[in-house]
Amino acid sequence: MKRYKYFIGIDVSKLTLDFAIMNVEKLIYHKKIANDDTAIASMLVELKEINGFKLSNSVFGMEHTGIYSNKILSILERKKANIVYENPTHIKNSLGNLRGKNDKLDSIRIATYLKKLKDDLRLWQGKRKIIQELASLVALRDRLARTKRALKTPLKEDHLFVSTKFAIQNEKFSSRTINALEADIHILD
Repeated sequence: MKRYKYFIGIDVSKLTLDFAIMNVEKLIYHKKIANDDTAIASMLVELKEINGFKLSNSVFGMEHTGIYSNKILSILERKKANIVYENPTHIKNSLGNLRGKNDKLDSIRIATYLKKLKDDLRLWQGKRKIIQELASLVALRDRLARTKRALKTPLKEDHLFVSTKFAIQNEKFSSRTINALEADIHILD
């Protein structure tokens, strides 16, 4: 069982990352940075300036936020950091009913969650690149199929509720887009 000395809660959003750094006793500090490679690398250098801080005695935690977490996860994984990537509901439920919500509070709550469950944390294992690529392609195919349905469904209904002239006109204007979507879906299949 690893003995963690530092618990880093990260609230992830599209443009920013909020870091809350705690030791076993208290919150050391909070910092908001840009969600980009340069800012993340600088933050890791800054963390190493904390007395006694090492990646090996620290654990980073964040909630599932989809693609917005990819940069920080990738960098931490390359550095072989200890990472907990958890369902937001699980973190919320483990801490009880808490009031207030903002990025700083969320990062502190994630760090508190890590500290509270330090002996029972399940570390995240990154997916192999091929699995990530397949998941991305499946998601793209699903978006294309939904877009195609969103275009075709009203066209079918047009024949029932608008004049034939407008229905044919709408089909004509949509046909190239629908054909292109079908071609792209076929390639992905």
